[in-house]
Amino acid sequence: MPVLGAGIAVMEQSVKELGQAFSGAPTNVDDGSMVFFNPGAMSQVRGKLVSVAGYVIAPSATFQNSASHMSPALGGAPLKGGNGGDSGNLVFIPNVYYVQELTKRVAFGFGFNTPFGTSNSYHSDWKGRYQAIDSEIFTFNFNPSLSFKVTEKFSVGAGFNVQYLQSRLTNAVDFGVACLQALHNLPGCASQGLLPQTADGHASLKGDSVGFGYNFGAFYALNQDTRFGVSYRSRIAHDVHGNANLSVPSNAMLLTGRGSIDNNAFTSITLPDNVLFGFSHRFSPRWAISADALWTHWSLVKELRTNFSSAQPDVQNLKWDDTWRYAFGVNYFSDTNKWIFRTGFAYDQTPVPDAQHRSARIPDSSRYWLTAGLTYALLKNVNIHAAYAHLFMNDASINNRGSTASYLVGQYSEQINIGGLQLDWRF
Repeated sequence: MPVLGAGIAVMEQSVKELGQAFSGAPTNVDDGSMVFFNPGAMSQVRGKLVSVAGYVIAPSATFQNSASHMSPALGGAPLKGGNGGDSGNLVFIPNVYYVQELTKRVAFGFGFNTPFGTSNSYHSDWKGRYQAIDSEIFTFNFNPSLSFKVTEKFSVGAGFNVQYLQSRLTNAVDFGVACLQALHNLPGCASQGLLPQTADGHASLKGDSVGFGYNFGAFYALNQDTRFGVSYRSRIAHDVHGNANLSVPSNAMLLTGRGSIDNNAFTSITLPDNVLFGFSHRFSPRWAISADALWTHWSLVKELRTNFSSAQPDVQNLKWDDTWRYAFGVNYFSDTNKWIFRTGFAYDQTPVPDAQHRSARIPDSSRYWLTAGLTYALLKNVNIHAAYAHLFMNDASINNRGSTASYLVGQYSEQINIGGLQLDWRF
């Protein structure tokens, strides 16, 4: 399942911001995540700043079958197997940021993080095995940036992104269906034990890619208590090259002539651009609020098409929609400012338009974030942040036709728990 914004976006780029549901991200000047969320804010930093963070993400996603079946053209028999177990995989996400004041007006920053990803695993004999068993997509992003202070109140910044993507996808292949489609001879296929759901092979697709993009932002401080920020991150196109391996059951070798088939594979995917708007306001020595809105261009993701060197392409129609995410947060400062306590709430739309376009690889649904966190000033120049988030997700119906004439019909129940720790060091 997604790890862990809508679609396959990963919001976890700052533990400090996680505690307030990322509502203060575009106006944040207190940790290094400004490299990612708004490089325009980097020139507010004096000296040098290092932020190191890690997150443990524990998703849960269970499928409940209602009427999964083969294609009516093949008899419409119910799909065999169980519900797949809990497909959510425990995931660890790191990020590291460095910001340095070069002059009174110019700052440099560098970030390493994971802006997109998904990971799930089902039992190999579940009803949806022809659509998905294992799915892993992770990106690793390297983001050098520069910021320029135009005036004491207004600054801008921009960065360059080098992004590495790695993927691994597996599923079962129904050679009973393949036999009927190839020979159009039911008795002949039956005599070889090649009927639907009786002769499963296993397909594995691995690939990687490097893509390039950019980001920029602007920061404005109305006064020392009120800040505004806006930023843009560009789309990144990936041409994923890899290898597809298909293991063939012995009774299906009459179709293939061998027990294993290797293909070169190629997939093009564009990860979306987004725009982030936000403000924060400290209205008393003890209290501050923040809010933001994030628009993501998920409608760029229309399909997942994999082309093979010696086989027909595999196409999954997704037809995702653009989305909005809205967040609000509150901070409470102790009288010495040694402790800061925060909480936040966010609503995060799913890009999945309907049950027919929901994928077992990404059974995404809209979610509500409820978060809490704290900051402790260990030393004058060292802060420790901790945060926890629970994501309540809408139940998600699926009625999806797989490429081997199977229909997965049922409902997903999902939730996500996230915990994070972060260290900031100024010097």
